[in-house]
Amino acid sequence: MITIIYSTHKDSKYNSEFKKHLETTVGLKNAQILEYQNNNEFSLAQVYNRGIGESIYDIVVCLHNDVKLEQGWGKKLIKDFEDNPDYGIIGKAGSCYFPESGVYWERMGQTMVGQVYHHPEGQNKWVNKYSPKLPFLIPVVTLDGLFISFNKTKIKHTFDETIGKYHFYDHPFSLSNYLDGIKLGVTTSFEITHKSIGQPNEEFYKSKEVFLEKYKTFLPLELKPSTVYVPEIKEKRIKIFGKTAVIIPTKSKLNLLFDCVNSIIEHSDQEQYELFIADTGSSSDEINQIKDFILEKTNLSTIHLIEYNYYNFAKINNDVVKNHVSNDFEYILFCNNDIKFLNNIIYGLMKIHKQNHNVGTAGCRLHFEDNLVQHDGIISWVAKPNDFKLSHAGFKSHYNYSTNIKKVIGNTAGLMMIKKSLFEKMGYFNEEYKVCFEDVEMNFKCLINGFTNYLDGRYVAYHYESQTRKNDNEHDVNMNNDLKEILIPFANKNIIKLRNYIPHEP
Repeated sequence: MITIIYSTHKDSKYNSEFKKHLETTVGLKNAQILEYQNNNEFSLAQVYNRGIGESIYDIVVCLHNDVKLEQGWGKKLIKDFEDNPDYGIIGKAGSCYFPESGVYWERMGQTMVGQVYHHPEGQNKWVNKYSPKLPFLIPVVTLDGLFISFNKTKIKHTFDETIGKYHFYDHPFSLSNYLDGIKLGVTTSFEITHKSIGQPNEEFYKSKEVFLEKYKTFLPLELKPSTVYVPEIKEKRIKIFGKTAVIIPTKSKLNLLFDCVNSIIEHSDQEQYELFIADTGSSSDEINQIKDFILEKTNLSTIHLIEYNYYNFAKINNDVVKNHVSNDFEYILFCNNDIKFLNNIIYGLMKIHKQNHNVGTAGCRLHFEDNLVQHDGIISWVAKPNDFKLSHAGFKSHYNYSTNIKKVIGNTAGLMMIKKSLFEKMGYFNEEYKVCFEDVEMNFKCLINGFTNYLDGRYVAYHYESQTRKNDNEHDVNMNNDLKEILIPFANKNIIKLRNYIPHEP
């Protein structure tokens, strides 16, 4: 069922042991192993093409001779092909992006996918997790030559023998087939360990130049996710002592607001929440449309409309909590109007509070409209003395995100849950901020006071941030001032308590 091809320059003892490893781990009775002794006479492309010509099975695997594979990997690979008949090529590591530079790991944290263990002789074993283990093939534009498998009846190109000897045999094979409509994917259905670490050498750079001369007109290539991964979660009822007050500041852009509210209603348990829409200056006609919308939803959700004639994120949210949210509510969920729930986030974030001790804020995974990651937790680091940098984990990555619960420095108040009593204890949002960072300070306060902030990557929403963000000089100036004049002094004042959470490197 599988033909395995590899090139080797090792001695007979090593080759015998490697072949036995393949035979005992593949998990299939029908496996053809083609070993080609190669003492620098042939390129890998030549060896692999020869193997394809001599293969007796349709599924062909080309791999390095210094890998270890888990038991039964062949069965899992066959299942990958059977479950995904539209894919022609499957590997263990690859990239959704190929730049004009020819260095496919250029945006490693954002575009590389797969998981590969490394265990060089004399060193401890470690794993490079370019993406989480996912229950589907991750579509890519190119694959790493460590492990490449394909259905030889589906590919349109074999390996190009005119480019590189031991480098750039994998990318021309991948790209030529991808450009002709063959789907490439990375699987995490089985584990692979590499006994060495590949390093660029002179032959790498020479081969890269030949490759670029041939493919430069097609580069760059990028394949963004077509959907967002939302795991299936078996929800068990949790004992509710108080509901969640969902606060949604909004102004105009009613399509975003209505989509947000509808998604909350669709994915949430009615008895667990009420909605507080804080309008900050919509027109009279728009206010009437909101009121009509609320009337339509009366049987589905309890929705309150509160009207303001100004906008300040911190001040408005504080006012809603202080003057409109009763003590019947145990939790506050701060929610932007450009959020769209994709599953039962209220349940998931309440569950974090119920099942963990001393929870500060709780958040979830957020994606941009183009399905790239917007937020997977706040990250912060000290770039130099008295200078903090902030970003979002996984920002603009394709598949490098969390699919479980993890501790984080903090969560964006674009969608963030906190106990009402804790929010009050922490002194509410700091209203000195004009544009942003009041949520970062709140997360820092939680850490300083011994609370832990969590993010559950199994719960997911869209954040259509680009549709609501202001892009003007005044906004940028105010944001920079908020950072330098308020947040950084606050962080520096509390650096001793924060240094366990904020590293000196990103």
